[in-house]
Amino acid sequence: MTRLTGSGLSIVEWKPISGVLPPLDNADWDREFKNYQQYPDYKSRSSLTLAEFKILFWWEFIHRLVARSILVVILIPYAFFVLRKQITVRQHRKVAGLILLGMVQGFLGWFMVKSGLVQVPRVSHFRLMIHFVWACLILGYLAQWLRDEAQSVVVRAEKVSVFLKILSWVCLAQLALGALVAGSRAGYIYNTFPKFGDTWLPQNFLIYPTLVENIFYNQINLQFFHRLGGWLLLLSAFYAFAKNLYWVAGLIFMQFLLGVFTLVFAVPPLVATFHQLVGAFLFFHLRYLVPNSLQRSGL
Repeated sequence: MTRLTGSGLSIVEWKPISGVLPPLDNADWDREFKNYQQYPDYKSRSSLTLAEFKILFWWEFIHRLVARSILVVILIPYAFFVLRKQITVRQHRKVAGLILLGMVQGFLGWFMVKSGLVQVPRVSHFRLMIHFVWACLILGYLAQWLRDEAQSVVVRAEKVSVFLKILSWVCLAQLALGALVAGSRAGYIYNTFPKFGDTWLPQNFLIYPTLVENIFYNQINLQFFHRLGGWLLLLSAFYAFAKNLYWVAGLIFMQFLLGVFTLVFAVPPLVATFHQLVGAFLFFHLRYLVPNSLQRSGL
């Protein structure tokens, strides 16, 4: 939502500790607004008023506040179990790993924002992708941890186990492509489905001089690759359904429909946000299933 509302560059300083408090009076707001006015993002929309800036600020501030609150959500129950001596050495390590992953994610968030505090006020779609993929990997870490704590283990046939393992990484690759599409604003072109305008294949595949530029910077290609990933996942949903993996199949169908709606309605913020959420939960669910199903096969 921060990205879709264009508010990601409204807070131009990274204050991990003192940044937990928002501006408390008019003087604080004026100071925050003047800081923002020094950067190209303001200059690109110089008619922005203080009242409009506050709306942008609150979106970004809430995002950062939620990020900081995750540490509290980890530490309070952790301290509770430590005091009651109900935590194992392995669980100590798991918590330490989770905190480390979260700290890296915080840095990646600021690393992403920094890419937009330049002459061209636009966040790097590569850094946005890294920030999002790292968040998904944290979800995968939590899914495996949750599986380890589960009371029962579901063991499936080896073919299904391998299928789930491969599907989880295909899902992550598709999420990475989605982040590149979002960061490059490739979702605002060719807002038709299933065709690209009047044709089945998009035009202008090679509008840049080099292959690398055409693969990673060409909005048309990024949307095309993301669509291909969506079709691939949709096909996999039929196999999942045939193997009684109903939650997997249902989540993929839902995600596919949300992707279509996001595209044809030119990226409405609420629909696009649910598209991202369901995709992340699908990856979490797949990573939860994978270790259970692979215990006998040894993969």
